[in-house]
Amino acid sequence: MILIDIETGGFQVEDGILEVGIVVVEKNSIVEVLHIGEAEDEELINEGMGAGYIFIEENDIYRRLFIDILSRYDYPIVAHNASFDRKFLVHYGWMNEEYVVYDSIRALKISHPHLFSYSLGFVVGYFGVKQEHSHTALSDVMALFEVLQKANPQSWIPLFKPLPKKFTSTAKSFIERGMKLQGESEVFHGKHMVFTGTSQFPRILMQEIAVACGSTVGNTVNKKTDFLICGEKVGKSKIIKAIELDVPMYDDDWFIDIVFKDLSLEQVLTENKGNYDGKIVTEANSPYKRLHEFEGKKVNVACLSLRMQSKIVELLVGMDAIISKGSNAKNVDYMIYKDGGDYVMLKEANERNIKPISASVFNRMLLN
Repeated sequence: MILIDIETGGFQVEDGILEVGIVVVEKNSIVEVLHIGEAEDEELINEGMGAGYIFIEENDIYRRLFIDILSRYDYPIVAHNASFDRKFLVHYGWMNEEYVVYDSIRALKISHPHLFSYSLGFVVGYFGVKQEHSHTALSDVMALFEVLQKANPQSWIPLFKPLPKKFTSTAKSFIERGMKLQGESEVFHGKHMVFTGTSQFPRILMQEIAVACGSTVGNTVNKKTDFLICGEKVGKSKIIKAIELDVPMYDDDWFIDIVFKDLSLEQVLTENKGNYDGKIVTEANSPYKRLHEFEGKKVNVACLSLRMQSKIVELLVGMDAIISKGSNAKNVDYMIYKDGGDYVMLKEANERNIKPISASVFNRMLLN
């Protein structure tokens, strides 16, 4: 496989590419590593998110370097949240629209279905991978390689590549295909979805298809939202709210992929709530074990996103722990916090004899 990661100027393709990290893997070993980027300020480059680099998306020399890797190895591309990377690389001609791409998030959700999150920062923590600089292209892609080595996922589903010509001939043909799923598909049953941004796929029709597949649809992102489906030119307010609430964000291709390829959402997006080995999760068959060290202990969960906080509180209450959500963590025994967060409370934990535990480590404790 060819593992890649890119750093961009924003969420839209117009925001450009700043860095590309590439790791070629053969038989579980790295055979080539390439970093594509042009530093403008060396002092900033380890801050992440492309800081310190100039935009390279239109640079023919760098583009040819990337294309050369693909032609020499002809292996499928693998990326974390691959549809995001793919849309930039296709848009700027770095790769052909038909090139086979796999999403490591999907593979991890199938092989490890009971993680609280599948962000790269979380899985790096869960699998105990050491990473010095996050959100830099080469560091992230090397970390992803280590995660995949430890997780060893066996089921891989390629991204569906819906070509515009297949769907935009008429709006009628698009909706007719989706409406055939009414009463036949419950792929999004019980989920609440929000669509945002412009799209080649008419928004109102996508909403109708989501409802036909068992979903409810809203216009604002809130704690009830299960997925934010993004087109182009997405409003920043919805993105910021989704990040704040830890709402998974996917692009239109992901939605079309699941609906029109007739994939099971549990196959593509196995979640830690709802199903476990095909059964309803109860205390008897829950994959999470009871951690007796938390019985009667006071645990602060203020440094968690609301979605993750809700899940962790539910588990802690089942262990007879006492929950604290206050921003002043006095008189507590443990603090469970979101991976990668820089919290004042976390810095004060040692002074107050509080044991801090990252959410990923807590997740591992529950499953090991």
